[in-house]
Amino acid sequence: MVAARNSVVARRIGGSTVLSEARATSPLRLVSPRFAGTSSACVCLVTFGGGLLDGDAIDVSLSVEEGATLVAFTQASTKVFRGAARQTLTADVRGTLVFLPHAVSCFEGARYTQRIDVRLAGGGSCVLLDAFTSGRPAYGERWAMEALDLCTTVRRDDRTLVRDGLVLDEDVAARASPYDAFGTLVAIGPAARAVADGVLASPVVSAGLVAAPSSLACGEGAICRIAARTPEALFAEARRRLRNLPDIDAVDPFPPS
Repeated sequence: MVAARNSVVARRIGGSTVLSEARATSPLRLVSPRFAGTSSACVCLVTFGGGLLDGDAIDVSLSVEEGATLVAFTQASTKVFRGAARQTLTADVRGTLVFLPHAVSCFEGARYTQRIDVRLAGGGSCVLLDAFTSGRPAYGERWAMEALDLCTTVRRDDRTLVRDGLVLDEDVAARASPYDAFGTLVAIGPAARAVADGVLASPVVSAGLVAAPSSLACGEGAICRIAARTPEALFAEARRRLRNLPDIDAVDPFPPS
């Protein structure tokens, strides 16, 4: 088994957010690009070898201090090869966390477990995207994974604001068809109100795309679940709903479609 324990600390110094700590071990690497027009810090999570192999276990710890804004994303889709792999991300947020990874793509025979646990405190806010695809349909591997177990939890202090979970472990193709990509977009907290307004854009129901937004019962933000025939359509819809990111001093890490 290859286990990686990684940590990032984002801190506000002067008028900008900086990474006061960024530690990674194989199979994960951290890259910190800078983008014009924003004072937020950005970190890109990159896996060696093009994806996760049997036995890989990646644990990432993020800390976003008060007044700081951190944008975290991945270089490309997270590919999960045959066998069992897992990723866990925990975040302690007093500032603003924008976590927008590309989709997870599980190949034939893959068993993948993912946990995202965000703990907000004070005026902490977050914008999250959790997305996954059918795998490699061009190679005949459409929903050919053995199991997919995902759960995203957002808490403020001791109160659970969001818990969104999904387990696919039998008849996966039958349950997921006719779509090839699914995603859940969440915006929570006082600093994310402008983004939440975009997330709540009108619902979409068409032959190739369904987007169902709603306000959160906790009264702090919004959630939108998206199903699409293609990953490109899913991310185009996510980007449309994330159009207010500049209002919270955050960048859109996705390349234009």
